[in-house]
Order: sequence, then C-alpha cells, then structure tokens
Amino acid sequence: MSLVIAIVVGALCASRAFGSPITATAVLPSGVAFLLEVADDDDARRLGYMYRDAVGAHDGMLFLFSRDGHHPIWMKNCRVSLDIVWLDATMRVVDIAHEAQPCPASGRCPNLVPQRSSRYVIEFAGGTARRERLATGDLLVVLAEPPLESLESLE
Repeated sequence: MSLVIAIVVGALCASRAFGSPITATAVLPSGVAFLLEVADDDDARRLGYMYRDAVGAHDGMLFLFSRDGHHPIWMKNCRVSLDIVWLDATMRVVDIAHEAQPCPASGRCPNLVPQRSSRYVIEFAGGTARRERLATGDLLVVLAEPPLESLESLE
C-alpha cells in the first residue's frame, strides 16, 4: 500500500502545480481508493453534487469545515442518490446516511444531520458505503497536497 500512497501523493502535487482543482484521495478500510473533489469554501460546499448526472464508482466529494459541528447536508438539485459520510477531525466515521435521495423538484428539501459532531463530510455514489462495508468508527486515510489543515484555514 505504501507504493500506492506514494503514487497518489505525487499525482496530487503535480495537479496543484498546474492549477487544477483541489483534489484528495481517500483510502477506505477495504483498501479501495477514491479520488475526491475538495469543497473548501461556502460556494463549493453549497453546490456539492448539484446538477450532476452521475458520480463515478471511485469518486467522491470532500467537504472541509474549519470547526467541529453537526454539519447538515441537503440533496437540493441533486440527480443521483448519495452516501453521506460524516468524519471527525481524525477522519474516523461518526455517522453515515446511506443512499440519500435527491429532493423533489418542488416542495420541501430537508437537511440530513449527523447524530454526532463532525469536522468533514464525504459524499460517495449511493451504495458505496455498504459495498465497501464502511461503518461508524472506521478510520479513513485521506491524502491531500496541500494538507487539509492548510486549506481549512482559508475559509
């Protein structure tokens, strides 16, 4: 796995050097890696996966917050179901919403709120958490360049 991590870190460094969008890689306890888009400001967090027709089987979106809290997520203008995974500051899973469904075109769009306080949120394609046997208490390895801590301070 150390060779995989070295390759991923190298790719992350190269993408930032050429001005590409901020990305990170999450390695789940199953050993499967996911390429994450990073939503590190209010506009990116608000947009999330809105208007997307698909989320790849090994893709996700990482939402960064500068403080712990019960960070709500909504499915407004989403077109696909998502697994929403809340993580604490150490990247340990504190809650999961499995296969959250898009909001209806009209009417109320409720917030999904975790049971416990979190620092980060990752969204995956619906069904990913069950397929990878991701559970509360699991620890994820998230690799990013620059480090997530430096991005959080930009909020």
